[in-house]
Amino acid sequence: MFGKRVRLLATLLIASTALAVPARADAPADAIAPAVCGSGSAPETGLQGQVPAADRKSGRSQSAYHCNLELVGQYQGQGQATVGASYGSCQYLGSIVTSNLAAKNRGVNVVDFAAPANPVLTDSLTSPAMLGGTWETLKVHQERGLLAAMAVGPGNGGLFFAVYDVKTDCRHPRLLNGVAGTNLTLPLPIVGAHEGGWSPDGRTYWSTGAIGGTVTAIDVVDPVHPKVVYAGVIGLTNHGFGISPDGNRLYLASVVPSGITVLDSSAVQRRDPFARLRHLSSVSWNDGLITQHAIPFTSGGRSYISVENEFASGGVKFIDVTDDKAPKVVQSLKLEINRPEHIGARKVDTASNGIFGYEAHYCTMDRTIDPTALACGWSQSGIRVFDIRDLTKPKEIAYYNPPGQQAKKHTLVNSAHVTSTVGSPASDFINGNIGTPPYVGLIDMTADWCMSPPFFHGDLLLAACDDNGAMALRFTNKSFPQR
Repeated sequence: MFGKRVRLLATLLIASTALAVPARADAPADAIAPAVCGSGSAPETGLQGQVPAADRKSGRSQSAYHCNLELVGQYQGQGQATVGASYGSCQYLGSIVTSNLAAKNRGVNVVDFAAPANPVLTDSLTSPAMLGGTWETLKVHQERGLLAAMAVGPGNGGLFFAVYDVKTDCRHPRLLNGVAGTNLTLPLPIVGAHEGGWSPDGRTYWSTGAIGGTVTAIDVVDPVHPKVVYAGVIGLTNHGFGISPDGNRLYLASVVPSGITVLDSSAVQRRDPFARLRHLSSVSWNDGLITQHAIPFTSGGRSYISVENEFASGGVKFIDVTDDKAPKVVQSLKLEINRPEHIGARKVDTASNGIFGYEAHYCTMDRTIDPTALACGWSQSGIRVFDIRDLTKPKEIAYYNPPGQQAKKHTLVNSAHVTSTVGSPASDFINGNIGTPPYVGLIDMTADWCMSPPFFHGDLLLAACDDNGAMALRFTNKSFPQR
């Protein structure tokens, strides 16, 4: 599954050495203090965010590490593919295209956590988009109660786009753009998709392609009849993005170099004829590789975005975009294991566990106006939660790193972790294994990949990891909400 993506990464890594890049804007990179774990916790035994090689060998990592977060309920099922979504008490587990050959429940599985200790599978969504591998396109617009995704295939796709009503009954989403009451949908003229997401007003669903630099905007004012209103190319390859609250700015994540490009999207937002995206500015940094996506938010009356670096331990960056022509990185948020001096430990720990190591992937906030907490899927470091009331002094307050699933790897046919292989030059480079023999064959399962954004739901955090599936976690020791 990861073959095309790995080859793309290898090409980009080589090409990046010859690219002229914008001026760098590095920020403080010190790791933040570890969480203070209260009663009932089972803390990490090594560095902050680490699953040490000794724990992997002894079997300790087959039990969870947790601090101020406890597991309430879990639906493991067939695993989770990269990025899922949530609405109300329901979680929607992303699909991987290869799982449809062996899965008992094909497509996007719907899990209801109305009784958090006893979650139940209530439905499986099997339109072409959901069967075609949703990758990082499965997203919900909370106010409109709409779930959407695209068929991404093994890493970059398009054509099929599906919109579901989840407001009426989140347990049984209703396909809105099906043909004649069926699960079939009409293809749209979309030539590339890897990431996807909603504009804040829910009128537009945007997608970006990892190959070819494609950017597409789909009008979903009438979700029964979605239509493409913008299709263009920006650069060679794109990753995720974020949209400003008014819809007039698109914060596009760069692959090489790691950074953000700010685009004026007001013409698309207004639905101007022959609309274009206009470049306003860009910012990049030296640490990190492959920016993941952006979360626009305001704090203290200023406008910011939060962005993650999918590889090379770049952590999370907070960027001030109040002046969108001069964005500025104001803070970096990293775990101790992400510090440069610990590259040796990262190399040893993750050498045979796949392309993803201890990197941030997808985050979410408790709110986007003066947020108090940031929760992230941090790959092999698990689910991490931070106090961000003071952006200059973020601190960790809780984490839950679920058990490794070595004994179950043959049953988790929808886990992107299980179905991936390693041993490529790109994965060796990213994990710091240059000069070492590549590992060949199925990866080990000594730690999970937590790639999906957690969701704040009352006193719970709804989360999903590739191997452990959907989970309901409860904050303990008065760690959240913030006092």
